Amino acid sequence: MPPRSSSHLRRNTAAYCVVLVGLLITAAATAYVQQSINERRLRRFDDAVQHGVLGLQQRLELNQSLFLGVHGLFTGSRYVDQEELGAYMESLALNRTFPELEGIGFARWLRPEDVARYDAEVRAMRPPGPPVWPPGPRAAYTAIVMMDPLDARTRRGLGFDMLTEPSRRAAMLRAIDTGRVAATQKVRLIQGWEDAAGRVGFVLFIPVYTPPRDARPPGAPTGPPRGFVYLPIAMEDLTSELRFIGFKETIDLEVYDGTAVRDDALLYASGRPASRGAPVFQQDVRIPVAGQTWTLRFSASQAFLATGTTGQRGTVIGAGLLVTLLLFFITRSQVRARTSAETANTEQQRLTGEARDAVQVRDDFLSIAAHELRTPLTNLKLQLQLLYRQLRGEGPLDVEKLAQRVHSSERQTTRLATLVDSLLDVSRLARGRMELNLEPVDLDELVHEAVRRFETEARTAGVQVTVDSPVAVTGQWDRMRLEQVLTNLLSNALKYGHGAPVDVRVRSDEAHATLEVEDHGIGLSPEDAQRIFGRFERAVSSRHYGGLGLGLFITRQLVEALGGRISVASTPGQGATFTVVLPLSGPSPVA
Repeated sequence: MPPRSSSHLRRNTAAYCVVLVGLLITAAATAYVQQSINERRLRRFDDAVQHGVLGLQQRLELNQSLFLGVHGLFTGSRYVDQEELGAYMESLALNRTFPELEGIGFARWLRPEDVARYDAEVRAMRPPGPPVWPPGPRAAYTAIVMMDPLDARTRRGLGFDMLTEPSRRAAMLRAIDTGRVAATQKVRLIQGWEDAAGRVGFVLFIPVYTPPRDARPPGAPTGPPRGFVYLPIAMEDLTSELRFIGFKETIDLEVYDGTAVRDDALLYASGRPASRGAPVFQQDVRIPVAGQTWTLRFSASQAFLATGTTGQRGTVIGAGLLVTLLLFFITRSQVRARTSAETANTEQQRLTGEARDAVQVRDDFLSIAAHELRTPLTNLKLQLQLLYRQLRGEGPLDVEKLAQRVHSSERQTTRLATLVDSLLDVSRLARGRMELNLEPVDLDELVHEAVRRFETEARTAGVQVTVDSPVAVTGQWDRMRLEQVLTNLLSNALKYGHGAPVDVRVRSDEAHATLEVEDHGIGLSPEDAQRIFGRFERAVSSRHYGGLGLGLFITRQLVEALGGRISVASTPGQGATFTVVLPLSGPSPVA
């Protein structure tokens, strides 16, 4: 930021704070007003839902009242004929109360031994009536014997056995068990006598029992019913007179059979065009319907928010901004220049933190390096003491033991030399004094040589190392440095492989050679994979795995010095694959 702008901000800090506070207060007031508007909208939606539920329940109660009235006609008389049913229905003036009524009827209960007699009776009528259909042996039968209105359309249903349809059968048997009105699940009404268009709806059933000739104490009737009064209702007819605020304009209604909202259970949908988008409010209400449960889903569209909105929010925002601007100009006129050392203090804290981090990294490295150097020195000292005692002993010398101890001492010396070389390599890389001796190198041959050097270590760890190099790959590289890269990658694979196989693959194209070293050990987390190529970085604790945390750092530096790149792909617990890509022509010359 330019000094002039920084000075301006320092001088007017108080004024800008006033603006910020004013804006926050304006935002809070606007949010409060918006919350109040939303609460009013939600109350309007809740009121509409309550009215919708109440309206639908009233429509259901009206239909059930008619239904129970017809049931009373059949219950109060031992015999009701078609003419008497028609006269009763005409007396109710249903065209005014139930203009959508498609029809109501009575189905007679028949035992298997009664079917033949019933069929003979209806055939003897003038004109003859239809027998029980569909035909076939069953444990019980019903036959529709009366309907109102009875016309050419509804006559086609006479004789139909509704026990043959599963949904109607279940409702009829439930009506017998409870003695109450029972509704079917969602059904498609039979086109013709139940509904002219065969629309989706439901059917109500209630059993009719023969009234006793003598007075009996109240109780459930015994024996089979005389039949059933039934009432088919199409959902479009049931909801045609439904009225509540916003219905079909800003609020849509969906009715589902059961407690689950599923497409196959949809009884009715007022229809919401796709242009209305997702609902802003939605509420599910469950109501009982003659032994069934319906789920009513009310959904308010975006247009619902536009109804009843006011200009309160705009007024609050305008007034708040005006007051904020006035306070800003008043405060700025009274502000005086003030000095601050925050930038210098912040910079000092940053530098102090970086120095502290650097000291911590140095101390951690010295601690690890001391531990790593002390371990081989301690072992070397122990082996030398044992050699000295054996040489000074009076008995004959055990040549095999002497060879083992000398070999062990040689291994510890090699380990010390490797640690010292790593430290020297880091020093050279830091000073940019790494020199490369480029020459034609056969990568396939170099890989096989490196694997042979690790045969003893791999055999001791129980690891099988395989090399997949179908063709010879030759490039212009530094043989010693490339061998160092291979050594570091193989050493890590054996160390962290936990005895699992290690696969080494060599591939090439026209311009590049690719080397992959894959182990199947502990693997790396994504966070560790990002940082393991840094100096002194380790993915595991030094207590469990030795090393200075320099191997992969040196490997990356060497690969980049050769003009290539190195990456790792790993999943925790499934191993890691290190991939080195090198140009066959060697590193590009430095300009």
